[in-house]
Amino acid sequence: MSGDSKELIAIPIETKVRELDGKLWLGLNSVVEGYNVVLGPAFEIKNSLDITKPDVFITKDPGDARIDFFKSLHAAGISVCGLDTEGGVFESVSNYAANKAEFLNHIDAFCAWGEKPADAMRKQYVDTEVVHVTGNPRFDLLQPQLRFIYKNRSESLNQKYGRYVLVNTNFGVANPYGNNVLDKIEEVRGDMTQARRNYAKRIFYAFLESVFHLQSELPETNVVIRPHPSEKNETYEKAFTGFEHIHVEDSGDVRDWIAGASVVIHHDSTTGIECALMRTPVVSYRPVQSEKYESRLPQIVSHEALSQQELVEYVGTCIESNQTYEMNDEQTCQLKQYFHNVDESAAALICDVIDSLDTDKPRNYEILRPGLGNSIKRRIKSTRYNNQAITIYDTVRRTLGNDDIPKQREYHRQKFPGLEKNEIVEIIEQMKPLLDIETVSTDAVPLTNDTYYLSRQ
Repeated sequence: MSGDSKELIAIPIETKVRELDGKLWLGLNSVVEGYNVVLGPAFEIKNSLDITKPDVFITKDPGDARIDFFKSLHAAGISVCGLDTEGGVFESVSNYAANKAEFLNHIDAFCAWGEKPADAMRKQYVDTEVVHVTGNPRFDLLQPQLRFIYKNRSESLNQKYGRYVLVNTNFGVANPYGNNVLDKIEEVRGDMTQARRNYAKRIFYAFLESVFHLQSELPETNVVIRPHPSEKNETYEKAFTGFEHIHVEDSGDVRDWIAGASVVIHHDSTTGIECALMRTPVVSYRPVQSEKYESRLPQIVSHEALSQQELVEYVGTCIESNQTYEMNDEQTCQLKQYFHNVDESAAALICDVIDSLDTDKPRNYEILRPGLGNSIKRRIKSTRYNNQAITIYDTVRRTLGNDDIPKQREYHRQKFPGLEKNEIVEIIEQMKPLLDIETVSTDAVPLTNDTYYLSRQ
């Protein structure tokens, strides 16, 4: 496959605040290499394949639950490249690869975050040449020469909150947005035992208590709680109503908030690794410990606090000292096993993988055309009557006593609240100086929302 022939790469995004910058960075690197790109919400990308006609599809979530979809892509002649959204942090090697065994039989390449996850995948698949160690492009942007874009964005946050403590939560089991979230977690991690649920709830309530304790000990310090996209924000908003210095925020990229924070508190979260790479002081709060249920990597690269007192002391020291965070050699070495692109470009390596794919296959995009019902929905979405139609549909569903679909729609809106063309153009302008490119064309895809073609003018 050669970028000179202007093949089209489809790059779907599931959670905007987590993935947009990294996926757009991969898209721009692909454009530099001569490819065209279509970028947008995962459900829009999936439902418009007969319109965009991509040559390569970058999966957002490689797992066996979506095998039928991958089969349909192959039947249409589209090459499939796996890129795991959460591929570097997992409880155990066996759990990580457990739901991907069959998936590997229906892709052309898998881009692993590091050697450890790559080894786990190779043990599940005979053709080890399919597995490539590349890293994830969203971590490219944490390297010293690139992360200035987050520091620039964080200035407005510091103007609003001054010096603040950021609490990144990760409690989808104890505080799920809905039952579909629990189903998704169970799909990835296996059966959700009562012991796991009890452990998750203990950690969750301990974190809530720790925020109250921080306010008591450091009353003039602003604390910003940033819920995980799979959580219900209302839980935190209700718990901390009336507290002047406690704020619940889910807007913008989490890296903007990390860049502006005096210190970040987390538990078992990828954001702990992002903090360490961005040199923002970071503490893993572990009031309850479990080797069985914890992902050790985020703990390894963070300072650890096992009690409220330890947590308050470390946070207080970070606020007073205003120092940056430095990983030691052992931490860096362990991180490198899971995150290959600590010091090189994952986007460039993924472009190399895409370039090596054989796409000389007959195409049949007609088999991806949606059925009559979805075709009508697609037509309505592209008109000014879209919002009215959704409101009427959701009202009827709720009147009939079924609000599953409206709730699912609200959940999707929380994860992807929309993407305007000017947002993409603004981020491209920030990234362009880092690439050998002057002008990037951004055009909306017909009959879709929030979905855009990127190409080199």
